[in-house]
Amino acid sequence: MTKVRAGIDIGGTKVRIGLINETGDLISLADKLAMTRFSNGDELMLTISETIGAMLKDLPDHDLIGVGVGAPGPLDNKHEVVLETPNTPIIQNFPLVARLQKYFQVPVKMNNDANVFVLGEAIAGAGKGEEYVYGITLGTGYGHGFVWDGRILSGAHGTATEYGLAPYNEGSFEDYASGPALERNYEHISGKTKSGLEIFELAGSGDANALAAWSLLGRSVGHSLVYVNHLLDPGIIVVGGSLAAGFDFFIDSLREVVDAHLFSNQLGRLRIEPAKLGDAAPVIGAASLIH
Repeated sequence: MTKVRAGIDIGGTKVRIGLINETGDLISLADKLAMTRFSNGDELMLTISETIGAMLKDLPDHDLIGVGVGAPGPLDNKHEVVLETPNTPIIQNFPLVARLQKYFQVPVKMNNDANVFVLGEAIAGAGKGEEYVYGITLGTGYGHGFVWDGRILSGAHGTATEYGLAPYNEGSFEDYASGPALERNYEHISGKTKSGLEIFELAGSGDANALAAWSLLGRSVGHSLVYVNHLLDPGIIVVGGSLAAGFDFFIDSLREVVDAHLFSNQLGRLRIEPAKLGDAAPVIGAASLIH
């Protein structure tokens, strides 16, 4: 029998479920589950268990040895309960591990969604081969995670690297480094209201206002990463999330800020690259919580 691990990525709008083999390769990926179809957390747990069961039926010579979950944080310090999740209210203050464990005779483990994204990229993506991998997710919010030697830095209370909420200017870094921030940048520069996708498309066509909005976003991200770099000294910073599609529009301004504060022995050595695995990264990372 081939041993497999299940990985679950729970997001604000969708859930992805996959199976990985013993070498960390993704061997099966289920269709996305829309969060809007569930009225409560228990319905979600039941459907997740049924989906994994159906996937295993298609792989009769494979044996499930554990289930890993990436969920929006913060989580409790045992990584068993989801705490404050305004974007996913059906699992807010929800004992996810205990509720999902009812359906399985194998271990169920959970960690923050940004952490499992970074773990996936460290194992099989842009950070593969690097010992110290820092990752950020730019989207509706601003997520962070740090993996060293294949291990997630979780901290004493399970909230290590929740850095998007650190104070910056008149708010937090998340207020300046996220999708809503990009849209505000564009409105401030142009006087017009556009969605993030529209700003992306305008930048692709060379629109100066859109390019300036992306550049301003990059500077804000760069300022946050200056502190991260001094504190943790990663070998690579992996950029994921929906805004990573605009990586080429903001990397120059981001690097300008970061490089201006590097130590001499870091210059030219710190890599900052877009994520490679897409939706597969947090699935692989979640499954890899099972050793």
